[in-house]
Amino acid sequence: MEKRWSKRLLRWLRIRGHYQKKLIVFLLIASLPGIIFSSILFVVTKSQIERELQSVHQNHMSNTIHTIKNQFSDLEMLMANWASNTNMQEFGNLDVVRDYVQIKDLYNTLSLMGGYNPLIGRVELFFNEPSPTVYTENGYKFLGDTPLLETYTRLLVSKQRMFWDHDLTTIEEGYRGLYAPFAMVHTINRNLFDPIGSLVVFLEREKLEDMLLSPYEDGSVFLLQDRRYWLFGQKDQTEPNALQNEIMKEIERRSELPEPFVFHYENIKYTITYDTFTRLGEVWHYVSAAPMTNITAPVLFVSKLFIYLNVVILVIAIFLTLVVSKKLYAPIEKLTRRIGGNQILSNEFNLIEMHLNDLSAESEHLQNRLKQHLPHLREGFMLQLLQGNLYAYHEEELQDRMRQFGSDHTGKRFIIAVVQLLGFNKLKDRFTEGDKGLVTFLAVNIAEELLLSSETETDVLNFHDLSLGLLFSFSDDMTIHQMEQRVLEFCEELIQYINSICKLNASIGISRVADSLKSVHSVFEETKISLSFRNLQEDNPIIEIKKLDDQQNSQSYMEYPFELEKEIIHAIRQRSQDDAVQLVQNFFLIPDKRNFSEAMIRQRAFRLLGAIFHNVLQSGMIEEFVTGGANLYENLYKLKDSEEIFLWFEQRVVVPIIEELSQKQDHRLRVVVQKVVHRLETQYMEDLSLEVCAGEVNLNSWFLSKVFKEVTGWNFIDYLTHIRLMKAKELLIDTDTKIKDVAEYVGYNQHSYFNRIFKKEEGITPSEFREMNRKK
Repeated sequence: MEKRWSKRLLRWLRIRGHYQKKLIVFLLIASLPGIIFSSILFVVTKSQIERELQSVHQNHMSNTIHTIKNQFSDLEMLMANWASNTNMQEFGNLDVVRDYVQIKDLYNTLSLMGGYNPLIGRVELFFNEPSPTVYTENGYKFLGDTPLLETYTRLLVSKQRMFWDHDLTTIEEGYRGLYAPFAMVHTINRNLFDPIGSLVVFLEREKLEDMLLSPYEDGSVFLLQDRRYWLFGQKDQTEPNALQNEIMKEIERRSELPEPFVFHYENIKYTITYDTFTRLGEVWHYVSAAPMTNITAPVLFVSKLFIYLNVVILVIAIFLTLVVSKKLYAPIEKLTRRIGGNQILSNEFNLIEMHLNDLSAESEHLQNRLKQHLPHLREGFMLQLLQGNLYAYHEEELQDRMRQFGSDHTGKRFIIAVVQLLGFNKLKDRFTEGDKGLVTFLAVNIAEELLLSSETETDVLNFHDLSLGLLFSFSDDMTIHQMEQRVLEFCEELIQYINSICKLNASIGISRVADSLKSVHSVFEETKISLSFRNLQEDNPIIEIKKLDDQQNSQSYMEYPFELEKEIIHAIRQRSQDDAVQLVQNFFLIPDKRNFSEAMIRQRAFRLLGAIFHNVLQSGMIEEFVTGGANLYENLYKLKDSEEIFLWFEQRVVVPIIEELSQKQDHRLRVVVQKVVHRLETQYMEDLSLEVCAGEVNLNSWFLSKVFKEVTGWNFIDYLTHIRLMKAKELLIDTDTKIKDVAEYVGYNQHSYFNRIFKKEEGITPSEFREMNRKK
């Protein structure tokens, strides 16, 4: 029995693991030297904390000075950039009455300047001519002979282009208490030595005070410029207190190298850190005082308390060492076994720490990736929902998916707005066909910016084809009329911004109210189709589904112009490009003056395209062009207004067909003319006529005459006469053949007619021609 208990005791007391060993050693060590340690702690802690406080204080000062210098440097660069901008010089000659557009641009520029740096409170622009005027983002003020005139004009005589000014205050009295007691000034020159104005930046007092705010409750931080001008970290302080004056006196007594020091004042010990820096030729002192006595007092109390507590710890330490270590190690042992299995470990905490670090890093990585992709995942889900790819999901499943994306749509109702941008072809000088996605992205950004100020939860979906969708979510407590009114007001505002910024028109379809996510797809398809029923008489129509029936009933019946279609096809066959283009323009643009819808115009366009293809293919002229008709029908379906359709017909149908017809027809006719020319040159002595040659090549005599003139540059009869006379000249010069025989040989049966033609062309008779040339 005793042996059994002995074995159990030995097994229970057996030490396993690195942590348990360390724990026992720690408890034993802690039980013996605790009192000594607490005593030493009491003595050492005070000096150590003071040193650490000085180090922390020094680092805080360095960081603050670095921040201030960076902010001032950034301000200086911004001021130099603004002042050198040519637009600033142009603003100097503004007439506040006539140049109201430029004045508005100036207000916007000054307003935007105020947002470039957090220290900027207000920007003012002073011009001394033609009349002294100060401009702010809120307006302007003529100085005239007011006392402010002297204050602003003295800024122009400074030797420095950029400098600090301590006497200048903003002209708007209601804002003067918000800014620091000094301002940054940069003169604006017409040329290198001719100042015409000044750009003035007032620094926001609250921002500077926040930068100078002491991290300690009873601490003090202040800036001193040029040993005269103070700026304090404490709110509403405008004058230095006695402590701050004494600190500055002590700093002035010290050497030039700034080093931290301890300063005693009214039984309180302060650690003082300070430094100097120079900006725009002026010296700045940064001083920070931290109360060491108040900070170290709680620590000293705790050190004394440790001494008393260690006496108690000494009593129970032995019991804890033998008994409690076993209990304390049990969860550590269980955890290490789950992580590392049964392997022998040298240090359990290293394993646990390594495992936790891996898990933390992986968790943080996954969370960051999820945050980055969550908006894209939500947009992709909404696109799938609108396009009907989630038809197999139940309503509860769709609601769960939306909750995963951060939105609870339980009990909500929805309205869809489909926006179609119109008039892209009018911007061909600014955008190419490949920029449609870019223009759509711009419209999506406009919609998202407008929705920032809206209380309605709305998803904006980019379809990348000059169209976008808006899914509005409303709670049950709103009436249908309120929902529709809110959507309508937003759509009207969106159209205004698209007109102004994108320089495009927009057609918007507004759906019926959908009671569930499951029904969103069918409502979206219905709304998308409704856009084809827009009235072409309106530039920016808003089509509400519930009013669509009334709108359709009010639209006119469009009779198809068969005669105009025949004229277009005839002009194309005749290769009359100008006539064909004008007829197509009449075909599409005239109905736009009446009450017709987009669907009617598209139906008319499809019918015309089919008629052109049928007639051209039937003629057998350009069969290979018609084989690409499927793509043309697909492209035509994407067009939205009559002007776009007309331009498309001109560029993609009429002109290409006529050019191809012209090329093939020109080649065929040139071969025909060459055949006729060869006949004239070889058989000129026969009785040839235009009608005979036209019959041989199966052409109308009038058309052959026209084509012959275009190809050779000669009339038919003139060319035949030229050939006969040239051959006659050869015979007259080289042979003694009688003139009568010469005439018959070259195709003239009447001798007198030959003489008359020869004299008309050469100015002399055939006999005179022979006599003159033989004498040579």
